[in-house]
Amino acid sequence: MSEDLREAVIEALKGQDGIAALLLAKKLGRQLMEVLRVLEELSAQGIVEKRGKTYRLKAINLEVSKGTR
Repeated sequence: MSEDLREAVIEALKGQDGIAALLLAKKLGRQLMEVLRVLEELSAQGIVEKRGKTYRLKAINLEVSKGTR
């Protein structure tokens, strides 16, 4: 996965209570399939959770994500 896109997705999810993948892709100016791929990988790593049609950062990982920069 592209580290730049991964970081962009994480940054875009911060402060969101949930965002649809299509809206996130439009916000980032990227293709839906690339954003979905990143979201699924982040979900498998326990960083992101899917609720219905939206994705959000898991609360337990918010501070961890902030500390990785």
